[in-house]
Amino acid sequence: MTDLGPFVGLGRAPLLLSVPTRPALTNPDMSTASSSRLFRPVVTALTLTACVAAQGAQDAAATRSATAPIVGVVNVIKAVEQYPRYIKLRAEVDASVKQYEVKLKQMSARADELRGTVQVLAEGSQDRADKEFEYQMLLQTLDYQRKSYRDSMLKQELRNTLSVYEDMEYVIGVVAKRKGVGVVMTKHDIRPSTEPIDQLSDQEVKVRVNAYDRRNVWFAANEVDMTGDVIKELMIPVPDRNAPERAPKATPPGKE
Repeated sequence: MTDLGPFVGLGRAPLLLSVPTRPALTNPDMSTASSSRLFRPVVTALTLTACVAAQGAQDAAATRSATAPIVGVVNVIKAVEQYPRYIKLRAEVDASVKQYEVKLKQMSARADELRGTVQVLAEGSQDRADKEFEYQMLLQTLDYQRKSYRDSMLKQELRNTLSVYEDMEYVIGVVAKRKGVGVVMTKHDIRPSTEPIDQLSDQEVKVRVNAYDRRNVWFAANEVDMTGDVIKELMIPVPDRNAPERAPKATPPGKE
């Protein structure tokens, strides 16, 4: 029986089956030799076709791998925490908070003093009424200043964060172009726990789940960790957001 192996999986009917049936020859040996010579070129051609197709698939896979975009990842939190400008802004916020705490402590001490004074004054006296009024007004002032300061700090934190993120975007772009990286994603390092999940504290489980929720890159064959290079670039004074090198690029005609 002739081996039909080379035909399997080629998506076409085997050519051997379409060969017309020849009348039997008087010499069986001649029939076998003739059939063998007839089939050999067909089998060889189809075998070569299968090999070429397999090689083509391998070449295509290699081409896709070679042309796949290089994915860069950055641990943004780690980079930001080492950014000199962020450290400066953070220090300014901390100093402001300390000044506010001193002022708040003084006002709270005054409120405690007034409360004590009210308690020792005679009920119904004008002095007690005056101190009670002063005490109530001070409490209202404390509540207002707490809310006002908290809102002011939240707004300032957002402005600082936006400013730092814009700097990070610029620096990451500089490093990515230098390294030939096509896509940059956020990296969240999640080290495997040494303990079974059912033995972790509720807080650690929550932290780990939140970290996975924020994860943008689960796997990348051509992954490049750019965190170190981004941190080095951040050590160099980053151009002001209004500098020419950071100006928005003009939109080409017809691309509006």
